Amino acid sequence: MSGEEQGVDGVRGRLRGPVTPGSARENAEDFLARSATARAEALLGRQSQYLADADERDRALEKTLGLIAREPSLVDSAWTLYTLAPTVVEFWQAAESRVHTRLRYERTPAGWARFPLWS
Repeated sequence: MSGEEQGVDGVRGRLRGPVTPGSARENAEDFLARSATARAEALLGRQSQYLADADERDRALEKTLGLIAREPSLVDSAWTLYTLAPTVVEFWQAAESRVHTRLRYERTPAGWARFPLWS
């Protein structure tokens, strides 16, 4: 980075609330709704591992795509659909002045209440 001031842009958000795992049926439906490539990547089980050889990845992916073509209803038993039921949602709108616009929404029995926050 140079000594020049960097521009500020963007919107950020944070959601809070209880998270529940899906049932076996929901997990399977979610998995099968994804593209064949996404399912193959998940079945490989190597997400976020260091990749030393792209050709090795491509060969493994092709092999797993072949497996999916032969068994289209194959589901990764480790696949879990998680559902968030938000109770609090916060948004930040960045500003060059650093006086960001921040809003917090809280779930109430009557619906959502909106609260501006200090930046």
